[in-house]
Amino acid sequence: MKKILFPCFLAFIAAGCGSDSSTSADVEDTAVHDSAADAAMPDIAQEDSGTDAEEVAGSDLVQADTTEPEPQLPFEFKRKVKGDAIPDEEITAFTKNVTAMWKKVDWFRWVLRTSTGVDPSTGTRDYLSWHNDVRAVKAGDLVTFKQKGGEHNMWIPSSKVLSEALNGCVLTGDWTICKVAEQYCKGLSATVVGFRWGEEDPAPYLMARAIFPMDQDFTLDEEVWKDDGRRKVVEFSHAYVVEDNWNAHSFAWPNNPTYGSIWVTNMRSKDDVCAISRTTAFLPYAVENAPYDWVKDACQETLDIMVGFHKDIVDHDYNIRTKDPDGSARLVTEQDLGSYMTYISIDERNECAARIAADYIAYSEHKTNDCGDAFGTIFDQYSTSIHYYNYPIVWNYHMAAIATAINSEDYEVAKELLGGLAKRMDTYLSPTTKEPGAEHQDWGKDMAVLLVQAAAVGLPLNNNEARHIQKYWSFAASELAAWDKWDLWAPSVPDGEYNVRPGASPDGIDVEAVTMFLEYCNSPYKNPASARFVDCDVVRDVANW
Repeated sequence: MKKILFPCFLAFIAAGCGSDSSTSADVEDTAVHDSAADAAMPDIAQEDSGTDAEEVAGSDLVQADTTEPEPQLPFEFKRKVKGDAIPDEEITAFTKNVTAMWKKVDWFRWVLRTSTGVDPSTGTRDYLSWHNDVRAVKAGDLVTFKQKGGEHNMWIPSSKVLSEALNGCVLTGDWTICKVAEQYCKGLSATVVGFRWGEEDPAPYLMARAIFPMDQDFTLDEEVWKDDGRRKVVEFSHAYVVEDNWNAHSFAWPNNPTYGSIWVTNMRSKDDVCAISRTTAFLPYAVENAPYDWVKDACQETLDIMVGFHKDIVDHDYNIRTKDPDGSARLVTEQDLGSYMTYISIDERNECAARIAADYIAYSEHKTNDCGDAFGTIFDQYSTSIHYYNYPIVWNYHMAAIATAINSEDYEVAKELLGGLAKRMDTYLSPTTKEPGAEHQDWGKDMAVLLVQAAAVGLPLNNNEARHIQKYWSFAASELAAWDKWDLWAPSVPDGEYNVRPGASPDGIDVEAVTMFLEYCNSPYKNPASARFVDCDVVRDVANW
C-alpha cells in the first residue's frame, strides 16, 4: 500500500515537524514516567529492559516479509515485555470462536437491516447510520424502526462501525461488509450535507449531531441490498420535537437542498468528533484500496467533507461551529463542548492532540503548538476525574493525532505521541495512584476495545494486554451468540416492541465494537513488535468464519 496524505480538496503538501521535548522513542526510560517512578510502579507493559526504538525508518513503509506484503508502522517502536506469549494455536482457536459468532449472527447483514437513514427508493441521497434512540416494532412480516429522540451521540458507535467496515472491506473484499462501508461513509457525509441551509450556504461543512429525514416504507430487495425482499419502515417523524437543552437543540430544518424539509439536532461536540477524527484517519486507505468503485466514490466524498469540516475547526481558532434555526453559523460556546482552546492558558498542551489531529486532517501539517507526547496534561487529569465520559474524548483524540501524523509523514511527532499513548495505557492498566475510571463498571471492557484500537495505531501490546483482549472478546462471543433477536423478521420472534440491539454486560464487548479486529488486521499502522492476540489470516477469510 502506498503512503497516502489527506487531500485538501485534492492538493496537500506533507510537512515534517520535529519536537524539542524528550523523545517518546526512549521507551526504556520514558514509557511510564521517569526512572524513579518506574522503580515504584508495577508496570503492566514492562518486565525487562526492552529495546529502545530506533530513529525513523525513512520515507518508505516497513514491509512484512510475506508473500503479500502488508503495510506496517513506518518506524520502529517497542515496549518492554510483560507476561507469557499466547500460543499460536490458542490465538487461532480464539479467533475462530469470535469470527464464528460474527458469521452465526450475520453481523454486517444485521447492520444493514437495522441501521436507519434514507433508502435509495426515495429518489434522494441514500445513507445509513447507527441511531441510538430507536425502537423496533414487529407486526407480522413488517418491522418498523421508530426514532425516539434527539440523538446526541450517535456517531460514537457509528464511527466504530464505519472503521470496522472500511477496513473490513479492504481486508476481505466481502460485498456485504463493503456495502456497510459505503452506507456509513454516506451516513457521515449526510450529517454535513443534511445540515446545509439553501443552495449557497456560506458554511457548508458544519456538522449536525443528527438529521431526521422523511418517514419511509420500502423493501430490502435483491437488486440494491442483495437481500430477500423483507419490508422495513423507518419513522423519523417521532423525533420532530423541539428540544432546547444546554448542550443541544432540535428544530425544524425546512430549507435543506438535499432532503427538503427535515429536522435536525445541532451543536456537534467533542463527544463524537473525537471518534470521527480517529476514524477519518482510515478513510484515505479505503479510498485507495477498496475493491469496489462505489465504495471509493462514497468514501472519497466523505474524506473531502471531513477535510472541510476539520478545516473549519482550525480556521476558527480550533472551535467546532454549529448553526441556529435560521441557518446562521456560530461558535459552540456552551461550556467547552466545541472548543479545543478553553484550557490552553492553563497549559498549552491541554487538548493539543485534538488540535494537531485537526491540523493534519485539514492541512496535512502541524500548525498548533508542540504537543509533546500528549499525556498527563492538566485537562486529562481534571476532565476524567469529573466524568467518566471524558476518557474516550482524551484517548480518541490521542489516537487520532498519532494516525493523522503518520498519514502526513510527520513521523517524529507520531513517534513521540505514540510514546505518550504507551504511558497512557501503562497508567490505565497498572496505576500506582488511584485512576478514577478504574472504578467504573465498564472499565475492563473499554480497556479491551481501547487496546485493540491502540494497537491499530501502532502501539505494541504486551502479552498481558493481549490476554485482556481475549478475555472480554471471548465472553462477548458467547453472550452475543445467545441473543435471540438478531433477525427481527424471523417467525420465531413474536409481534411486539424490542430493543434494536443486544445489551452487553460489563464482562463483554459492546456490539458496535465486536468486529474491531477487522480494523486492526487491515490497519496500515500495525506494529510488528506487538504481542499477538488475533489471527489475522482467519479474520480475512470470510468464507471460513
